[in-house]
Amino acid sequence: MGIIAILSAIGIPAYENYLRKAALTDLLQTFVPYRTAIELCALDHGGLTPCDGGSNGIPSPTTTRYLSAMSVAKGVVTLTGQESLNGLGVTLTPTWDNAEGVTGWQRVCTITGNSALQQACEDVFRVK
Repeated sequence: MGIIAILSAIGIPAYENYLRKAALTDLLQTFVPYRTAIELCALDHGGLTPCDGGSNGIPSPTTTRYLSAMSVAKGVVTLTGQESLNGLGVTLTPTWDNAEGVTGWQRVCTITGNSALQQACEDVFRVK
């Protein structure tokens, strides 16, 4: 009985962490085509202002199993999690330079009351 308790104490949190990262990877994979389209839009139009979802080559926002809502406005992508990512918000903001174009992205993960999900989000959405 003690062995089962020890294995459960170690195994269940590890499995939950694995599931969180898998769900976050789904969000990341959803974001990647938008990132490319936003960078191309910004280069074509000389800035991020016209880079909204559903226009200028940027796909319309979508939803997935773990993504309940998404918006793309002036290049800024906002993702809202659901299911195992319930309460998670991720905002990805491109950094624009008039001479060099998009020079990187900033990520903000917001979550209420789940520091493990916060850390997992920051680990998965590593941006430059």
